[in-house]
Amino acid sequence: MAGSAARGRAATVNGRPGVISWNEDGTPLSLLAFTVADGLITEISAVVDPSELALLTLSGPR
Repeated sequence: MAGSAARGRAATVNGRPGVISWNEDGTPLSLLAFTVADGLITEISAVVDPSELALLTLSGPR
């Protein structure tokens, strides 16, 4: 991702806190979801495969 101009924003992913980021052209770049227990992140789930991201319903970048 070095040198790219990705944009991201906080999101709720299946009820969990997360982050969605997009490429400059508006296509999804990544989706991260965090499992939090006792105020600590205990797990991070990531979707970065473009074909998997294309199957998700994601609101566009702001």
